[in-house]
Amino acid sequence: MRVLVVDDNGEDRKLLRYILERQGCEVIEAADGEEGLAMAGSRRPALIVSDALMPRMDGFQFLHRIKVDPELRGIPFIFYSSVYTGDKDEKLALALGADAFLVKPTEPDALWREIRAVLERGEPPRGMAKAGLIAEEEEYLRQYSYIVTAKIEEKVRELEKANAEIRQSAKSYRNLFSSIRDVIIVTDDNRTILDANQPALRETFGYELAEVQGRNGRLLYADDEGYRAAGAELAHLTVPGKARALEVSFRKKGGETFIGELCVIRRLGEEGVPTGNIGMIRDISERKRAEEALRESERGRYLLQAELACAAEVQAKLLPRHSPVLPGFEIAAGCFPARQVGGDFYDWQEVAPGIITLTLGDVMGSGMAAAVLMAEVRATVRALSMQHEPETAMQLVESALRQDLESSESFVTLFHARLNAADRTLAYVDCGHGYVFLRRADGAVEELLPRGLPLGVPSRERYQAGALTFRQGDVLVIYSDGLIDARPELELTSRLLADRLAGDGSSLELVERLTALPALAGPPPDDLTVLVVRCKEDL
Repeated sequence: MRVLVVDDNGEDRKLLRYILERQGCEVIEAADGEEGLAMAGSRRPALIVSDALMPRMDGFQFLHRIKVDPELRGIPFIFYSSVYTGDKDEKLALALGADAFLVKPTEPDALWREIRAVLERGEPPRGMAKAGLIAEEEEYLRQYSYIVTAKIEEKVRELEKANAEIRQSAKSYRNLFSSIRDVIIVTDDNRTILDANQPALRETFGYELAEVQGRNGRLLYADDEGYRAAGAELAHLTVPGKARALEVSFRKKGGETFIGELCVIRRLGEEGVPTGNIGMIRDISERKRAEEALRESERGRYLLQAELACAAEVQAKLLPRHSPVLPGFEIAAGCFPARQVGGDFYDWQEVAPGIITLTLGDVMGSGMAAAVLMAEVRATVRALSMQHEPETAMQLVESALRQDLESSESFVTLFHARLNAADRTLAYVDCGHGYVFLRRADGAVEELLPRGLPLGVPSRERYQAGALTFRQGDVLVIYSDGLIDARPELELTSRLLADRLAGDGSSLELVERLTALPALAGPPPDDLTVLVVRCKEDL
């Protein structure tokens, strides 16, 4: 069954894909209603699962467009939304023709039961008018009217605000001199104060205009040095229209001092002859403090970069430095984080002579948070896999990490296996990972089943182990979704990846072939990891 999942949250789409693919569904994805409508028209899914609040076209508009289309209206439609404000949204959804309205998060088994119930019911969606398109449109308009009204009210408020701003701007232009926040001081050639913009003068210096008119400008300076420096700048203004700027200490009426930026120009009379001076003063104390804070921030950023570099070095050291020596096998891997540190990892360790464990994990997200979780997951897997078979080990790992993953609202996909070189057998457990295949020497490609849920996804199911036996020339490939996400347009599948492994080559060469497929010029958009196990020869 083909299911269209429409959600602007990529992680929610990813989780729904895990749940639906476990039930044998083919999943196609869209990031909003507009993209979902085009996908529904071209791919004709058997079911649509959609979020409610999305950009461009929300879930309600998307549902309406589906239900008024004669060719699409019969597709079952389920809302699965993380935003729920009472029963108004659910009533609107059902009235518009939705078959169900579920609230995130829903336990995976319960979500699948609801989907199956909708499909088995097979009845016309609730709320759909049976008197033709006109009645259907009327029902849509009636139920959707409160949204339209809210949008109209919002536009009215925006228009009122714009009109108020226009009126304020007109008033400001009518009284431009008084509304300028910088203090403007107009003096004669003897630097006697003639005029000033009253509001800014009061706010910056605490003076009323009458208190400074007719007095020498020295009144506003903190010391003689600043007063003389400003006078020297005025003396250099021999060309009308030119300006000079400097930083000077000023004194307020109450005696407090501050650093100000002073811009001085010559005042011209009606005939263009200099008749005095104009000084524009701006209090830059906050700017100075901000500049100092910026310098401190830069120092902090440099320290953070150094710490990130150190973290990246530590994380790189957590990955195995050398390929294990195992009779009849070659093992190699590569990991390329999207940032300095990432959430992907691979690991192997010898648990007994000729027996090693292999692990590849992908923590949701990237960056420092994912890296911290990655280190915890890796340590837990290493500790519990030494004494336990994969099936038991992964059950213990899930129990040990459950609380931390729930607290961090994250999950981990993981493939863990135990390889026995003596009989060339591999016992494995797939914790919601899925990106793994076995390429036989004759070119046949085998998927590895069964698959369970990712670590951190609540479920009563227990993990089940699978097994396979290697033959000479067989190659096992485990990779993270970063290989697919790096170039989605390539539509890489296990079959296409397996084709890249044809011909001779060591396990390291095979890793290099696969990681070179996206042909990226810089870091991948998501952490990218590949692990290859090659059976060299018969024992």
